[in-house]
Amino acid sequence: MNKLITYFSATQDQITGLVALLIVCAMFLMIGMLIRPQRYMPEIDLIAGWSLVTLVFVVAGGLGGINFQIITSVLVLTAILSFLVMLRKKRADRHIDFIKSLVLALPLLWLTATMAISQWDEFTHWIPNARYLYTYDSLPGPGKPEPTSNLPGYPHTLAFVIYLVSKVTGGLAENASAIFTVILLALFSVTLGRVAKQTANEDQGPKIGWSFCAIGALAITVLNPTFVPKIVFTAYADTPTMVLIGMLTVLMWRILNALAGTEKHCSAGPLSWSFGLVAMAAVGTKQPNIVLCCLITLAGLVVVLKDPKISLRSYLRLLPAIILPSMVIYFAWQLHIDYNHVDGEFNFQPIENWNINKIDVIAEKMLLIATKKGGYFSVMIIACLFGARALWRLRTPFDRLSIVTAVLFAGYILFLLFVYTSAFGGNGLVAPSFWRFNMHLGGACVVFGTVCTALIWRRFFAIRQRMNLAWLAIALTLCAPVALAYKIRFDLHPPKIYVRTVMEKVVELVPRGSPFIVFDVTGNGEFEVIARYVASPHVDYRGFFTAGYVPTVQNLQKYVRVKQPEYIWIHVPTAEVQDALNVGLKPHHSHLVKMRGLQATILRAWPFPGYKDPNTIQN
Repeated sequence: MNKLITYFSATQDQITGLVALLIVCAMFLMIGMLIRPQRYMPEIDLIAGWSLVTLVFVVAGGLGGINFQIITSVLVLTAILSFLVMLRKKRADRHIDFIKSLVLALPLLWLTATMAISQWDEFTHWIPNARYLYTYDSLPGPGKPEPTSNLPGYPHTLAFVIYLVSKVTGGLAENASAIFTVILLALFSVTLGRVAKQTANEDQGPKIGWSFCAIGALAITVLNPTFVPKIVFTAYADTPTMVLIGMLTVLMWRILNALAGTEKHCSAGPLSWSFGLVAMAAVGTKQPNIVLCCLITLAGLVVVLKDPKISLRSYLRLLPAIILPSMVIYFAWQLHIDYNHVDGEFNFQPIENWNINKIDVIAEKMLLIATKKGGYFSVMIIACLFGARALWRLRTPFDRLSIVTAVLFAGYILFLLFVYTSAFGGNGLVAPSFWRFNMHLGGACVVFGTVCTALIWRRFFAIRQRMNLAWLAIALTLCAPVALAYKIRFDLHPPKIYVRTVMEKVVELVPRGSPFIVFDVTGNGEFEVIARYVASPHVDYRGFFTAGYVPTVQNLQKYVRVKQPEYIWIHVPTAEVQDALNVGLKPHHSHLVKMRGLQATILRAWPFPGYKDPNTIQN
């Protein structure tokens, strides 16, 4: 019980951050309603507003050089105007299902709000990118301070969310992106609930109600084979990508059904505009997402060419609305990168370094990883089988969804094989992050699984049974975060908390701008990235030495001679470090030392909190 209380205990700043994020999401919602007047799938309004806000920041801030505070003021006024229009047109009940979904997500929202950032990439680029925006009210560029991020040229759509929340709270809201991810999951729960209700032939109006909101929430969380807490509850862009690609899958399916005359809720034109706005958010979130958007568009073309009910001309007329918004944000960001000479994108290797003669090795590694993730890959292989059958004889909306899912999956696997061959160098031989990259299709996987389950339910089960199970779905949705809190609060890792706490004290002791390095000679770098994140805005951070660099006395001394630090933070005191720096260190302590040549003088030492070796403490 004490642990459970700890898991859900929030500070005043964390509660303020949660409220601030809800305010920012309301702003997105209001702006989205201005540019998307159609009432079908109103949950897309939030994504539409987010997309437009991103575009404004990139064009006005990145290309126009306008201060972000001015841009934010204009956006707030626009949101207020939209709110007044909504009241005048009496559209206040438009998002009632989304509100219900948020209520069901409250335990998970609260739990996420209590978390601190703790994962590698959060410290190296996701949060440093947002911290730069908050500190300087602008994107990086000529004549501006150098960013501390490893990838300052990476898309900033999520960083803009953190920036806006931080402006409301008055301090950097580091976990805003993780909370926003839960908001997106709640939003997608409404879409999945609507898909389930309509497919099960129980559509009795535009609202889906509590039970189907809960069903959608369970589908995207507990029943989702790509739901990994250490990815979901972070600032990583993988889960927002999963949600956005899932939304695009549903929208493309609806567009094709509308063209075929089997979609009774909305016409193809408004659906295409919605697709373009969601695609804009997807492309602005992660570099490879432009490929996923193209694959879904290509999948739609494949269906059109095989479906006798759809004319090619009708689909081609929709392509400007489908394609142009994502192209606009993509090229706007690239112009910003080129115009402001910002480095830090993930790029392809020179052709002579491609692993063309090792494609079979890479493919074998990908297959090996796939065999260990049977849930997701089984669903997608089933989709491919149904998709292949539909290519032979396309008759139903389910056939169209099968083709869209199959083309998306097969195309993405081929794209990943190409990327491992052309962009990762020697590291591509082990297919790094292959499972994590496949999480991007988790939303499409869940959509396909939901439709399959709803079709089976409609055929074999009575509506009375659903009503009896409705409260069970709601109860599971509310209780799951409590029952699984111990898996979600992975941020409570004592060594990471210790490193962050100690480094905040270190930067108070070290004069600003002093040459500084980190010795974490027994670690793989996961603690060093935390130290770098905290220290780099305050000191002249010149580098680090971890176990991979072979910490012999000679190597350590050579590193010190090259970097010439004035201060070193030593995480784990080893005999080699003591000999190299000619100093005696306390066991089971980290140390801040001041250097004069190769002679160290201890300034401060901090004991490890209840352990002797941080590398032995499991997370």
